[in-house]
Amino acid sequence: MWKCPECGRTFKKEHQSHYCGKAPETVDAYILAQDEGIREPLRRIRAVLRNALPDAAEKISWSMPTYWQGHNILHFAASKKHIGLYPGPEAGIILTRRKQA
Repeated sequence: MWKCPECGRTFKKEHQSHYCGKAPETVDAYILAQDEGIREPLRRIRAVLRNALPDAAEKISWSMPTYWQGHNILHFAASKKHIGLYPGPEAGIILTRRKQA
């Protein structure tokens, strides 16, 4: 077990990547908290997701921007070397329905 010296959280993996600070309350706050060089790609991803999921609510869940419609559809997050997209189990179904409409 490894304990982060900054926030005190305990993890199974040594030097586990995590967010030490208080979770952002909005997607805007999440994006502004990231390094300047990653903000514009995050804004573009957000715009694409808003367009693809117009009926989904935008919120923070698991400290990540999340699109929600009765359940988590998709999260996205910035890491040190990449941006991750994390679809929920029904993301493909919702996006397929939207495409067919």
